[in-house]
Amino acid sequence: MKSKIQNLKSKIAIVGAGPAGASLAIRLVQIGFKVYLIEREKFPRHKLCGEFISPECLAHFRELGVLDSMLSAGGERITQTVFYAPNGKNVVVPSEWFGNSNGALSLSRAEMDFRLLEKAREVGVDVLEETQTVGILFEKDSVCGIKVKLKNGKTFEIAADLTIDATGRANVLGKLAAKSKVQSSKSKVIGIQNPKSKIQNRLVGFKTHLENVNLEKNRCEIYFFRGGYGGLSRVENGLANHCFLIKSDVVKEFNGDAEKIVEEVIFKNKRAAETLKESVPVLDWLAVSVGGFGVKNLNPAANLFSVGDSAAFIDPFTGSGMLMALESAKILADCIARNCFASEKNAEKNAEKNAEKIAQNYRILYRNKFQKRLRVCAFMRRAAFVPAFAGFAVSALSLSRSARLILARATRAELSDFT
Repeated sequence: MKSKIQNLKSKIAIVGAGPAGASLAIRLVQIGFKVYLIEREKFPRHKLCGEFISPECLAHFRELGVLDSMLSAGGERITQTVFYAPNGKNVVVPSEWFGNSNGALSLSRAEMDFRLLEKAREVGVDVLEETQTVGILFEKDSVCGIKVKLKNGKTFEIAADLTIDATGRANVLGKLAAKSKVQSSKSKVIGIQNPKSKIQNRLVGFKTHLENVNLEKNRCEIYFFRGGYGGLSRVENGLANHCFLIKSDVVKEFNGDAEKIVEEVIFKNKRAAETLKESVPVLDWLAVSVGGFGVKNLNPAANLFSVGDSAAFIDPFTGSGMLMALESAKILADCIARNCFASEKNAEKNAEKNAEKIAQNYRILYRNKFQKRLRVCAFMRRAAFVPAFAGFAVSALSLSRSARLILARATRAELSDFT
């Protein structure tokens, strides 16, 4: 189909209303773009997540106009994160090391995502909830929109000059683009066919909310154990979020039973057993397979970009996943703003050039911002999944404050940013 929009500044479609998609939508509307935000679920909804909002995220919330709303939502301010080896030895990382003396924030994804989405509506984003993206529109080799299906089964097309994949690890639009064969074809619609991932899923994430945890206030705790690690922090309503990532072969040992995994594996960590022994789940356990980490395809097709977990997935124990979602959204918004003001004269030609400039700038800025961070986290991941080595690392780091400071900050930004 021929795009009806000749000015690249006119329409942008974002699929996925998590922190990356919603914050990007807010930023783009605030600088004058027409934005559609498509979300498969109905908010608020619970989502598997560590629910740790690092101190740097609060600056993004302030820019987005939601800081007061987030701070008043009833979450827990986190002043320190404590990492526990299986034998109970620990190392402490103060939240103030990341530039905010007031600490981090632990807030449920249900609450945080809902407040971001409401802000998006408030500033003028066209939000479509309970709407599934079922196809991707192409004109020659370029994405020119999406096909969506409402809850009532009605389908329609949304023309857009830029389309953003913010669907998280599912990479819905990226997978559709990868399967398309558009090099020599004319306009077409590529439908979802439930493609199977070629990556062997080796890890499984679990999450629930608990009551009656024996956890001190204002702290997040990370536990290392056989085949994985987990985190615990208080959220709103007097509950605590327990989320853990574990090797799939360990999950198979217990037939996927989260409670048995907690009792037989996680409780082997001395501190985890102390904090969780009296706890009671108040939600059904959520579980999801994790296929891999690191950078994915930032620009799967012309006029299609990835943001948040769709662009890269960082190890959860670093506590920087939410930050990367917000940072990547800001980078992409800035790239779009700098390159999307096409003149009406030769608009189609200018639009193509602008999209190429966005892609080039986005790749460069993304690499500069996250490359070192992801490398450090990849190294730390290897230690995290070997309990003996994790225990050694905890013991060694507990002896050196400067080593902890350097390593902790390396999970956030380039070391040069702090010198």
